[in-house]
Amino acid sequence: MCSFNPIYGQGMSVAALEALTLRRHLRRGVAPEPRRWFRDLARVVDVPWDMSAGGDLAFPGVPGRKTVKVHLLSAYLARLHAAAGHDARLATAFIRVSGLVAPPQSLLHPRVVLRVLRKDPRVAARRSPDLSVTPSD
Repeated sequence: MCSFNPIYGQGMSVAALEALTLRRHLRRGVAPEPRRWFRDLARVVDVPWDMSAGGDLAFPGVPGRKTVKVHLLSAYLARLHAAAGHDARLATAFIRVSGLVAPPQSLLHPRVVLRVLRKDPRVAARRSPDLSVTPSD
């Protein structure tokens, strides 16, 4: 029903969830009622769509309303990403959300927020390995 930015890796997961929703409707033995079908489909699509659309708004030049909420979440997620590079629990928490296994709100659980805030993003950047590829002679 919708198309996602492939950078977020949610398109196939959402398509599978949409297929499961369609199967539930078809099991009733009658043609799905459009209003009920689209309502149930919206429940499947809304969260991942908000995640990807909100993530896109962090990039300069992307049109859209950049509210205080968008700016705060973008700053928090940038810090979470930096910390997750050196903290397996944070990395797992983020992967679970991006994989649609856990709700986005789980990244705002006090234990997760404390781990994110305790990590100094400048230290994480200095500790990051250089993964650049140089041509061999």
